[in-house]
This record gives sequence, structure tokens and C-alpha cells, in this order.
Amino acid sequence: MAKSNKSRYAILGMLSLIPNSSGYDIKKLMESSTQYFWKETFSSIYPVLQELEKDGLILRQENHPSKNDRQRHLYFLSSQGKHVLEEWLAKPAELEQGRNELLLKLFFGDIVPPSISRQHLEEYQSILKEKKTVYLEIQDKLQREHEQETGLPYWLITLDFGIRQIDAAIDWCESTSQKLYKLEKGASYVEKI
Repeated sequence: MAKSNKSRYAILGMLSLIPNSSGYDIKKLMESSTQYFWKETFSSIYPVLQELEKDGLILRQENHPSKNDRQRHLYFLSSQGKHVLEEWLAKPAELEQGRNELLLKLFFGDIVPPSISRQHLEEYQSILKEKKTVYLEIQDKLQREHEQETGLPYWLITLDFGIRQIDAAIDWCESTSQKLYKLEKGASYVEKI
């Protein structure tokens, strides 16, 4: 299934969390929750909202703004939309292939000196460590501010995946950095590394 189809479910899920939301509200909720593993842009959210409304999966109501506000369309799940979301949640997740520029550069690493690849790796490791700090801050904030939310265990499970993934990537960076250092020093075969 294409990403745009999966975007439908992401938006339906957001509307299940915050009914009567605008496209802007959905984007802001995603930025504070799913952005590290599922991002949507305004240019993808609004067409999907129109499609979902056309398909009867969401309903729209007009917001009657005060004098200084602009009119916004607020959306909420229809019963059919809730049913479609529940059906999708019950299906097995498809494994999606990601793209990783660092791995691509390492794959072609024999074209440049190993020190360049090691520098890329060190920069990547630094980014990972910063990201882990952010994840741990989010984890702390969630536990403090949302302890009564029924979704909290699921949010923490999702976050734990990200933390563990970062820990594994940091470990890989350290191991790979040592191998690249040995290549810099003249090792010529993988077995010798």
C-alpha cells in the first residue's frame, strides 16, 4: 500500500485522539507525537482530509470564529471512519524499506579515504545521542503530564522502540568506527578488521 493510503490511517488515528480538529491541529499533534516515525506535511494532510470526507470516513463542521479569527474546518471521525481505523489497526503491519544516506555512503566508502567515512559516522553518532536526549525528555514529560491517559502505555511502548533503536545504532557506530580506524591504518581485509 502506498504511503498516501497509510496517511489516511494516520489522520484517522489523530482524529480519534482529538476530535473536532483542523488540519493545522492534526499537524501540530503529529509534531508533538509521531514526527520521529511518521511525518505528514500540510500539503499532504489537507488533500487526505478532503478524500476522507468524500469517502464518508470523517465529517466536517464549520467553526464560527470570533471577529479576529479566520474560519476553520473542524473534522471528526464518522462511525464508518472509526470502523475503518479499527480494521486497519487489526491488520499486520507491513515492513517498509527506509532510505539511509549514511549507509549508502559507507557502501561506496572504498572510493574515498576511510577517514571521511569515519567522520560521517562520528557526526551521525552525535546526532543519535542528541536524539536520544530528546526521546528521554519526551518520556519523562509523558510520564509526568499524562499518567492518567489510557494511551500512555502505548505511547511509551512506541517511544521505547525509538530509544532501543538509537542505542543499537550508537553501538553499531562505535564498532564500525573501530573498523574504519583499522582500515585507515592499513588493514586490507575484512577478516583482519
